[in-house]
Amino acid sequence: KQWYQRRVRGVKIPRSIKGYKPGSERNARFLEQEEPVRRGVKTSSVLAASKRKEVTELRGFQVYPPEVSFGVLCPNGSYASTVTLKNVGIDSCRFQIKCPRNRDGLSILLHTDTNFVAAGMSVKFDVCLTAGDVTDIGHVAHDVTIITEMEIFKLPVRATILPTQEYDERSRSGTLKKLPVNIKIIDVNSMGTTPTTGGMVSRKVIA
Repeated sequence: KQWYQRRVRGVKIPRSIKGYKPGSERNARFLEQEEPVRRGVKTSSVLAASKRKEVTELRGFQVYPPEVSFGVLCPNGSYASTVTLKNVGIDSCRFQIKCPRNRDGLSILLHTDTNFVAAGMSVKFDVCLTAGDVTDIGHVAHDVTIITEMEIFKLPVRATILPTQEYDERSRSGTLKKLPVNIKIIDVNSMGTTPTTGGMVSRKVIA
């Protein structure tokens, strides 16, 4: 007697297994110009794996979280969220981070002095946002570009900025949403009120 049933629907793969690759696309320039002359890893495990897959499929990064959402912000406040870039490939790879030209108070602070990441290791960087003055509800929607040797990622950065008066009214009435737990306040000196926060740090802590 057949003790199993054939699966009708495919297995939904957890995000933790699929990995975090926001808006990824192949870095065609590197693959065409630098990959052919790149010095590769010659260990026995890599050579065995390369027989089953192309070497380019054995290199890459993952980005976590796949999106930075600051939530509802107060004008003139500065906030930060830490992002992890992990090398899940077989050898060391380089990376580069670029902010959009019209950044509207957006900046990146690296936790390391190098752009070289060994296999299995990770680096962290802070996405920092200074909310400007608004007369109406404002929305921030940017994509931070992360360029690696194999892929180019687009990391979405989103936020909503309230006018000072509306922010204060929501804060007093208790209708103001708390900041996400991964968001840190790095400057509250210029804020009209002390916002609800998921964590508070000094600027000196951020490398």
